[in-house]
Amino acid sequence: MEKIYSYHIFYFPFKWSLPNEENKLFSEQVDWNHIPVEPFSPWERVQLSKDDECIHLDKEQKQDREELFNEQQYYFEFVHPVLYDMEGNMSQIIAHYERRELQKSEVYYHIKRTDKEYILRVKSINLNIYSTGIGMLTFFLENQRSDQREPIDIRNINQYGRRIMPPYYGALKSRNVIANCITIRGLQRDDNRYCDDFAKYKLTDSWKPANFVTNLITDFSSALKVVPVIDDRMFVNCWYGNNQLIDTFKGKDEEKVQEFVMGDFWYKYVFVDEGTDDTCQNDKMKKELLKESTYYRWQKYGSLFGVSRYSLVLLADEESFEFLGTHMRTIYSRMLELVLVQRASMLKFSEEVTKVSSLSGKSNRLIAERIGSLYKEYIRFINQIYFRDITAQDQGIELYKMMTKQFNSDAQIKDLDSEIEELHQYITLLIDQKRSENGELLNILAAIFLPATILTGLFGMNAFHGEFNGGDFALQLILIIIASAVAYFILKKRRI
Repeated sequence: MEKIYSYHIFYFPFKWSLPNEENKLFSEQVDWNHIPVEPFSPWERVQLSKDDECIHLDKEQKQDREELFNEQQYYFEFVHPVLYDMEGNMSQIIAHYERRELQKSEVYYHIKRTDKEYILRVKSINLNIYSTGIGMLTFFLENQRSDQREPIDIRNINQYGRRIMPPYYGALKSRNVIANCITIRGLQRDDNRYCDDFAKYKLTDSWKPANFVTNLITDFSSALKVVPVIDDRMFVNCWYGNNQLIDTFKGKDEEKVQEFVMGDFWYKYVFVDEGTDDTCQNDKMKKELLKESTYYRWQKYGSLFGVSRYSLVLLADEESFEFLGTHMRTIYSRMLELVLVQRASMLKFSEEVTKVSSLSGKSNRLIAERIGSLYKEYIRFINQIYFRDITAQDQGIELYKMMTKQFNSDAQIKDLDSEIEELHQYITLLIDQKRSENGELLNILAAIFLPATILTGLFGMNAFHGEFNGGDFALQLILIIIASAVAYFILKKRRI
């Protein structure tokens, strides 16, 4: 096996929707079962089955099965339905797809800069569709080239490989934060379909992802409308092996460790900085940020984890990929996917709250149905996707808390709880008001017809004895009308 110098995973979380469905109930909007999948799509749905036979697996398939077993043992069983697309799973939270080409041919991820082109082997491209109206496109990339193994190379791969749109218009000219071109070569269709040099961006193209991203998703369903949900960048998961760097803190005392953490490399690695200067130019603030973002548990063994709003990174020795690198691309990748889906789903729910809140002029029944559907899906999200604890392993507990803290998930969920509770109180108030109005109307009608009832009782139900007398009938009718009119005007005056 070729030596791997670094391993990079890029995650693109997005909101998906179908045309002309924005006015439907939320549960109908996020039902991925009615997404029209393209005929002859290169995406293949891959589901897990507990009944799969593992006897006749080849070496690579057996390794995949062992890694899957380790993942499932790591996480509580109640978390599995959101992590894995299982056959026979009635909850239907996730649909998992993989590109077929990668089973038979080699595919490469090219990141072209003015001075250098970085080439990484694509191990897998996955597409997950979730029942909250969220999707996740993920690239698993190996760096096997010795000429792109230096710290600056790893930083450049993470920085320029993750950018899927310019963060500001001037970047299209300066190219200081975006690549000259990103291309995926080796897929079954024309390479130009999975390439973007960002040259065709217009001032009206805000929040438009790169062509290689949108076309990969279009291969699955051309009907899907895709909107980036978190940032103009993909999230980074990276394992990097460098013995020289870890020798500066491996087994060292706290002073040496902090000297490395505050040095030239670590901050840029964790926060995916470009250039020579850190984006934080205050030592006190930088120290606080790194304190919250650095995981020291295995420092004496020569391993440091970093967690930020942009990345999950690991710096370790060059021989650790088989163990630590595997953990990064399996166990911790699942954890990161879960946190990103939680964050993206909360934003999706907030968007629907805003839509429902602006339904002025609509019937109370329609608003109540929209709020009821939203509330139902939110309860499902809380019970099946948003978890306080996902594992009994100490390191998993600590890293999960660091991730959710970086995304401020606890505060976000409290705010979302308040928003949805306010909506629920609002529609309850509207319904109570409507019931009160209906009751008042019935009281008015009863009051208006009370004189008629009394007069009918006085005259008797059989007022006409013998032959019909038109004069008596007219007199009774006039008295009833006058009495009802008097009652109506008295009620009207009292209401004013």
